[in-house]
Amino acid sequence: MNRISRVTLASAILACAGLSPAYAGTGFFGGMKITGDIRAYDFTRHYSGPVAGQQAFSLGGALGVLSGSVYGFSAGLTFYTAHNLGLNNANRSLVDGTLAGYNSINALGQAFVQYHNRRVLVRAGDQSIANPWINASDSRMIPATYQALLAAVTPVTGLTISAMRITRFKSRTSDEFSQTDLYNSTGTFNIGGTGGLPGVTETGAAAAGADYHGGGLKADVWGYQFYDLAKMAYAEGSYVLPGLGGGLKPFIGAQLVRETGSGPQYLGAVNASVYGAQIGVKHAGDELTLGYDDLPAHAGAFGNGDVVSPYTTGYATDPLYTTSMIQGLIDRKTTGHAIKISATAYLLQHRVRLIASFADYFNTLYSGYTSARTNEADLDLTYFLGGPLKGLSIRDRVGIAHNLPVVHRFVYNRLMLEYDF
Repeated sequence: MNRISRVTLASAILACAGLSPAYAGTGFFGGMKITGDIRAYDFTRHYSGPVAGQQAFSLGGALGVLSGSVYGFSAGLTFYTAHNLGLNNANRSLVDGTLAGYNSINALGQAFVQYHNRRVLVRAGDQSIANPWINASDSRMIPATYQALLAAVTPVTGLTISAMRITRFKSRTSDEFSQTDLYNSTGTFNIGGTGGLPGVTETGAAAAGADYHGGGLKADVWGYQFYDLAKMAYAEGSYVLPGLGGGLKPFIGAQLVRETGSGPQYLGAVNASVYGAQIGVKHAGDELTLGYDDLPAHAGAFGNGDVVSPYTTGYATDPLYTTSMIQGLIDRKTTGHAIKISATAYLLQHRVRLIASFADYFNTLYSGYTSARTNEADLDLTYFLGGPLKGLSIRDRVGIAHNLPVVHRFVYNRLMLEYDF
């Protein structure tokens, strides 16, 4: 955390602490909340190609403190840590560095002050962000967080209008914030990104958009400025149709991406479009979906027409309907189209959650990508304990991808034990 963040946070704490709690309910300290999690995580990767398999173990978690609210003002801190306990191979080429780096991570990932009431949120400092193309990507030990100014207003129930300016990024494997994104991924820095940009000089991003949820309709419209790289327009919407009886609720959805270059375009010329559609049916918490995305080729553009996505590339955490655990249309720096079927079911009084999916990717061949068709099958099983062990879960995610360049068949297993408090 840089000096500006520390000064801002300390000033807010002193200001809030000096106000009388008689005018603020439980007050700044009395209303303080502590949350967090403990994770034990084991990763394995197996390839059928010439690349050696990898394994990694890590133990760690998060500890977060959110103050009480005084006249709408509050402050928050979250500390993240992950350690391999000396259990991983000394040969880094045999270690999955995306889990928690190659040794350990200790990071103050959130340190913010905010004003929040029923209609308005303004937050400044290091923070987690939930946004279609700028998000926490929390599928490893530590989420990605951002140094940012965020403002959101809810003028009417169901509608939220937001704007943000991001200046620094802390990836899932970094201890500190820096002027980078996932295209600044080399060696032990921002492990898991796709690389392509040298140095540590990215100037961040800005975004503005609106989300509406109500009456069976969900809609999101966002505009992004990825400075020096690209500018993007994104829209996604879904609608739940009248029920079929028996609790079945069919729905339809569509998404659209249009992206062009911005500024010096350090990754090269940008010309990308995505057209997506989805149909499905819900029953209580269960869901069955079929999704399709088309990413047309544009010769001479970045990735032959691929989308520039500085905060999801290599993480497979973008919002496209066909993105899977290992791969998606965005991460491979090529174009094409894909189809994905996915099912979610809750069993044993919601103690067990089962997610299964299969995706088929039809890829455009060019000098940067050499596999015409890949596919992936994923199985995600979670058991939620109850009673005195409430908050404890055991999760295993298995992914099998075929026909990938170089590694050919890729088998991924993620076993996680987590306790949330």
